[in-house]
This record gives sequence, structure tokens and C-alpha cells, in this order.
Amino acid sequence: MLIRQTKDTFIRRYSNIGYITNQLSKHDLNFNETGADFLEKIGRIPKEIDLIVRELLPVYQDISFDELKVDFIEFVGDLEKQGFVVSGNTPEELDSKEPSFSYQMANPKTSLYDFTNPDKKDVLTDSSEFFYEEFHKEPRILGLQIEVSSRCNERCIHCYIPNAKKDDGQDFELDTILRVMDEAKEMGTLQVTLSGGELFMHKEIDVILHHARKNDFSISILSNLVLLSDKHIELLKEINPSLVQVSLYSMKAEEHDAITLVKGSFVKTKNAIERLVAADIPVQISCPVMKVNRKSYKDVLQYANKLRIKAQTDFIMMAQADHDTNNLAQRISIDETAELLTDMLEFDRDYLDTTLQQEPKSLDIEKFKKMPVCGVGVDNICLTANGDYYPCAGWQGMVVGNAYKQSLKDIWETSPELKQLRTISNGSFPECIVCEARDYCAMCLVRNYNENNGDMFKITKHFCDVAFLNKKMVEEYYANKTEQSKNHL
Repeated sequence: MLIRQTKDTFIRRYSNIGYITNQLSKHDLNFNETGADFLEKIGRIPKEIDLIVRELLPVYQDISFDELKVDFIEFVGDLEKQGFVVSGNTPEELDSKEPSFSYQMANPKTSLYDFTNPDKKDVLTDSSEFFYEEFHKEPRILGLQIEVSSRCNERCIHCYIPNAKKDDGQDFELDTILRVMDEAKEMGTLQVTLSGGELFMHKEIDVILHHARKNDFSISILSNLVLLSDKHIELLKEINPSLVQVSLYSMKAEEHDAITLVKGSFVKTKNAIERLVAADIPVQISCPVMKVNRKSYKDVLQYANKLRIKAQTDFIMMAQADHDTNNLAQRISIDETAELLTDMLEFDRDYLDTTLQQEPKSLDIEKFKKMPVCGVGVDNICLTANGDYYPCAGWQGMVVGNAYKQSLKDIWETSPELKQLRTISNGSFPECIVCEARDYCAMCLVRNYNENNGDMFKITKHFCDVAFLNKKMVEEYYANKTEQSKNHL
């Protein structure tokens, strides 16, 4: 009997913990040391189960071949039921069982389901708990974002990257990108996000993407898709990305183009989205809301639903990385935010799922105090086209190292800036611990930093106002639901 992981499954080992995730189903599992040993024997090339068991025997000397085989078959049987692996008698049979992404699926890439099974002795807690516990003790780069080019063919009025950087933009040197991806592979990195600027402006983007696939990363792509060609679509089919994220600001061409400052960009982006959908390449729409398009998110969401793709919004906005706040003139007011949230409560299923269904983050207040504010310096890092590393994509005012001078491992382990960021927790903001809206807040260090001349601990009042508004609207939503239920009795 042969077995291999599916093309959308990724396996990593972190110390004695095994981790498996599937970018198609969005399911994941964490295992103890025995599960980690079993997972390490499963790869992308079909392998005989008997051979795997023989390889495991020296590790489990007190168990017979037959006993170990029974345990392994039970283990992989559970994995196969959940879509992580395929088994069969021939490679052809395995290929015939391979699931593939398609917009004809019942619910393409929108169904989130917790597959944690506490009854299985090898399965640990849910992934969020796992990453907090494991990476808080020993920070690891789970996600790496690489800005392959600082050149951009749009000049979006809200963008946190200053236009001067785009005007003097450059493509990242190919050899250095490939070396960094090799370093990330050695460090166990799982996800690589490739962005710009505009990544399709890099003349060797095909080499970069193929190398990312060779290194077995789950690949995400951020692009405005204006330059998308048939050749790019073929390339994307080959490298099997987790998703392509694109900004679509309105269903009105004049509004979209007024934000990008490029006439005709709406038509090109919209057409590219539809071509990717036709090619069964997973797409996700980002629709940041600002004054120009504040009444248009609902239309974009309905368009996305029609295509059966996800759409999400960000209505808070971030000041520019050089601390210039002129772009925040486009930020919507609290009253305008209330109008937007009213629409989101009615039309945005993801908002309902994440905001209304989640458990309060601060249910265990002592644990909440110790938790990091976000993953910067703990499980992710960003690299830009001039070789500078930043804590995250928006935090380009804090250089933590340079790829032309240091290895990724050296920067991750020795950077004073990253070491400082790792000491920051929710408890570093005592006013937030006692705040009644703490469970409705998306406080962000880089937003603080960019908007307040480099002070990451100064919280802008607007963020607090949005948190209290969110709290008020959620509570009103539940109150209305309760009243409706009573009226039906």
C-alpha cells in the first residue's frame, strides 16, 4: 500500500511537535512526538507503508512490526479521511484521489472547521493554542513576506508605502531572494507571501515562484493584477498558490480608479479576477474602505459572493511608514464606520463569524496579559526589495537587519529590535487590560508606530472609538436577536 501527502498539504516539525495543514480545506492538526515521527515519514513522493514502518522500528524498539503497522495505518487513515493524504496500490490510483481546488466545489475555501480531535491520544490542542504556546517559548518564522519589487504601477491614495519609494523603486536581486527562501526553508518556515510594490513587475517572477514551490512553501500572492497575462495564469496553475489577494475598491470604475490614480485599472483588475476564477485559481478580494468608496463595500461583497470568492475590508487605515499622516485624510469617521458596520452585520458572513461567534480573548485575564499583541518578532517577518528586514510589511520605519549583510537566522536570533518586540504583551498596555472594549479591539503596534512618530505604545483615540463602536453594535445585534426570538414565541 502506497501513501503520500496531497499537493495542498504541508507538514512541519517544531521540536517534538508535528504539524500538518491543508491550504485547500484550511484544516490543520498538531501532534505529539509520536505523531511527529509518523508525519516525518510522509512526503510528496508515494512510499510503501511497510517501508515506512521498517524505518520507524529503530525508534520504537519495544513494539513489533505488526503492532507498529497497525498504529501507523490507523494514524494515516484518520489523515486520509480529513483530506491530508491519499493512499492506494499504485501512483495512478493516488493521483486519481487527489483533491483539487475548483469554484465548482460546494463551498470553495470558505468553510472553516476545527478538526482537532481530543479523543485521539496523539492529537494536541487547537492550532491557535499550539502556536501561542510553542512559539511564545521559542520564536520561529512561520510566515515570511518578501517584497520582490518596490516598483508599483498604481499610486493608491491610502497606501502606507510612500510614493517616493515607488517612484525610485527597484527589483529585488534574484540570487538574494532565492538564498533567503533557502534559509527560511532550513528554519522550518511554512508560509511565504510574495508582494510588492507590484510583484508581476519583477522580470524574473517565474523563477521566484518556482523556487518557492520547490522549497515546499504554502504560497500567497498580493497583486493588483493589472499586469496579469495568460503566461502568469499558467505559472500560477503550476505553483498552486494558497491564494491570490487583490484589492478591488468599488464596482464603479470611477471610484476604483480615483483610489489607484490609474485610469482603466478597474477594468483590468476586474477582468483579471474573473480570469483567475475561470482558471480555478483561488482569489480573495481586499476592499479597504475610505471616504471615496465607503458606500461601495456592500457592492464589492455581493460581487465576490456571486463569484464564490471571499472579500474582506479594513476600515481603520494605517499611516505611512515614514510617519506622514496625510493619507489618513481618507479615513472614515466614527459615524461613517457605524454605517459600514451596519452593512457588514447584514451582508458580511466572515465578519459575523469572527466577531459574533468568537470567545472573548480576555476570558482568562492573566493569560491575556501575557499574550503577545501580534506575531511580529514571534512567528513572522518581512523583507523588502532593498534587502531590509522589518517586523511586518507596514513597519518600514524599523529596520531589524539586512539580507545583504546577515543571514535570516542571524537576524531572527540576534536583532535587538526583535528581542524588544518579543517582550511586548497585552499587559504592556495597562489601560487596555481594564478597558471594557478590549475584546472588540484590534490594537496594532505598527499602526501606533506609524501614526505617532515612532511611538508604538501610544494608542490613537480613533482605534479606541472604533473598539467601543464595535462593542456597542455587537451588543445591539444580540439584543435585537433576543427580542426577535421572544416575539416568535
